[in-house]
Amino acid sequence: MKVKCLYKTGLDLRPYDSKLLSNEQFGRFGASGNSIYGEITVGQEYLVMGIVVFETYQGYLLDEGLISVCPCLLFEVTDEKVNVNWHSRIIGKDEGIYPYIQMVIGYPEFCSDKLAYDKLIVEKEEEAERIYFKRKIELEQE
Repeated sequence: MKVKCLYKTGLDLRPYDSKLLSNEQFGRFGASGNSIYGEITVGQEYLVMGIVVFETYQGYLLDEGLISVCPCLLFEVTDEKVNVNWHSRIIGKDEGIYPYIQMVIGYPEFCSDKLAYDKLIVEKEEEAERIYFKRKIELEQE
């Protein structure tokens, strides 16, 4: 799956979240009107490595140097084909990321390891990043 970045600020999410009427108040995307998604570039196309279904929106797992999850509303889909090896996992109520995160979809390790999201996005563990980029290279070579 590939997406093209159309926007990169919290202000761009205003049509989808009335709480963002205030530039300082954080809304459903975990962003305020002042937020800037600095790790993405408007006009750039990205290979989506996964989809994270949050409590109130979906985000794409992608990178531009920094691996992150950005609201899908900042992008347009340019290639909707997903890898046949993608997996999915519904987050259990006993997991620390529940109910904030409801489901993850993507490469096998991202879905099979219950701590994958924290390791990759929060803690930025070297091994988790190595696996991410290994899988990305494999997808790019298809």
